Amino acid sequence: MCSLRDFPELRDCSLTDKNASMALVIKRVKPEAINYPNIVIQLKGDQNPEPLFLPTSGLTTFQQILSKFSEENFWTACDELSKYFKRNPCNLSVLMYPLGLIMKFSPRASLKGSENLVLTDISRTKLWSSSVVRCMAWHPQVTKLAIVSSHDIVYVYNRKGSEAKIKRKSQSAILSLAWRPLSIGTLAVGCEKGIFIWTIEFSNIHVRPTVNNVCKFVRDDHRYITGLSWNKMGDLLISSAVTSKTMYIWNYPLETCVPLRSISSDTLNFVHWSPDNTKVFSCSTNETFRIWSTDNWTSDKWSLNNRSRVQCACWSPCSLVLLFATDSCSVINAIDFRKSDVFNGSRNYKKVAWPIIDIKSECINDKVIGGTLSDMCWDQNAQRLAITFKNSGSLVVFQTAISDAVVDCIPFCIIQGRLDEEPSAIAFQPTYEKGSLLTIGWSNGNIEYVPFEYTSKPKHEPEIFGTNLFGVNNNKSISGLPSMSTTTNSLIEYLLN
Repeated sequence: MCSLRDFPELRDCSLTDKNASMALVIKRVKPEAINYPNIVIQLKGDQNPEPLFLPTSGLTTFQQILSKFSEENFWTACDELSKYFKRNPCNLSVLMYPLGLIMKFSPRASLKGSENLVLTDISRTKLWSSSVVRCMAWHPQVTKLAIVSSHDIVYVYNRKGSEAKIKRKSQSAILSLAWRPLSIGTLAVGCEKGIFIWTIEFSNIHVRPTVNNVCKFVRDDHRYITGLSWNKMGDLLISSAVTSKTMYIWNYPLETCVPLRSISSDTLNFVHWSPDNTKVFSCSTNETFRIWSTDNWTSDKWSLNNRSRVQCACWSPCSLVLLFATDSCSVINAIDFRKSDVFNGSRNYKKVAWPIIDIKSECINDKVIGGTLSDMCWDQNAQRLAITFKNSGSLVVFQTAISDAVVDCIPFCIIQGRLDEEPSAIAFQPTYEKGSLLTIGWSNGNIEYVPFEYTSKPKHEPEIFGTNLFGVNNNKSISGLPSMSTTTNSLIEYLLN
């Protein structure tokens, strides 16, 4: 098992030493040098969401409650009335008790605590409540990048620059993003209300998009969507919510869903479909996680020690290895399905997770690096693993290789931002052809690309398997890369009320 102690001195890739000559020092590259757009998310001027919608300050409380009832449902109106009584305890406070009894029968799921505190703690995005960048996702087949700002605006970029800006009043507290495979511009957005699936079409750029460009998957018992994952065919979307004990698999073409329930008292955190479509990983907000077989949708339950929960996890491209880390132990563990008896029909088999990286805090070049993970991501070739930490402003990259001994890991580089920024979100560009391209969303809104060039090819090529749930059949500049997207550079804004 390797650790941060294996980093030698002077291998701190702080991106500030422009004269460094070490082979493993990663220097800042201009986006234009690798034919990618220069992106800076700014929260000022016309990007402030307040002027986008009509103010409600002129409405009386009764009108606001009626508006909630007509636009949404009865329980939303009751929730609005309850909030009013809490703000004004002297006005008809005698109604608080019967209203509280009524709300106990509400199917609407709610957070147990302050929204900012709960979501910041549960989210894999570092500093979720204060960071300018909250979510980031690359399209699996074409060069499109979706970024969510703290004002709940979704920005879509292609090779040429800005492509679309999506904003909807009811689409607040965005926690997850997922591009639909085998489609040019279908993006799933998970937020407080539920799931909004946007279809961004650019066949006629002169036609302003309408509300018909969005499909809503909303359930009262499934709110604050923290996990979204498509299968490889792009017809099934699986979702998890921090307020719900049930996962839902949505058939996007039919707009129907099937619940996946487990006998548990724990709400769910996030979910990942394996690249080969044969397995699904889901974890709860407590000490359990499950690995599902998509053949018959049976699950194998794993329990963690010390009242910890899974903080982050990722599949290898071949789906043979699953990496995960908890919120209380500074170790990255691996489950090797080549050596495990999961789904082999045996009972009471020994569940083994191999520790592969020790990430306890270490002082490297006078900087404290390591500790509890915030997030990690594995590149499309299983050769680079990027890690962010909750209490460290550095980002660590390991060189990896899947071997007979699970995963071989070698410390590669440490990336340190400027004084006013910390890595909030990370993602690898899955179609990068000359190695791996790490994309970093910094807390101040800067988006940075870090290319790692190598010529070796992945050893494993995942196959695509369908499911029948519904019974429906780095220091080098790169220039001149061919664009994988033919979409226009026109800016289309979705400003819907």
